[in-house]
Order: sequence, then structure tokens, then C-alpha cells
Amino acid sequence: GRTTCELTGEQPFRITLLAADAYALVTSETLDREQVQEYNVTVRARDDGSPSLSVSKTLLVRLLDVNDN
Repeated sequence: GRTTCELTGEQPFRITLLAADAYALVTSETLDREQVQEYNVTVRARDDGSPSLSVSKTLLVRLLDVNDN
């Protein structure tokens, strides 16, 4: 069946559909590690079945600074 993915809450990321069942998490704005070092990003996947099934997963996204040693 067909599935969809979405992010929950306000955050500087978005989900982009790459292929039939492949998604990418991409930034939607410039990130500054000195202001926020990590984000908890919750992704919800849902199918179009009857009844519809869904699952959520929280990802920890840590930012790295290319100037750090």
C-alpha cells in the first residue's frame, strides 16, 4: 500500500519524497549549532489502508560545526 510521512511539531526540517517509498529529512532553514546543538525530530508514517496504521519514531539530530577540532 501507499504510505505517507510527516513531521510533528515546529522544527527547522521538512520531509521530502524521493521515490515511491523513500523519504529524506532536509533542513528548511539555516541551522546554528551555537544556538541549538541538537533536535528531537518526530516522524510519523501512515498507510492508506482500512483501517489506517501509523507509527512514530523520534530521531536525535546532532549538529556539528565544521570549524570545531
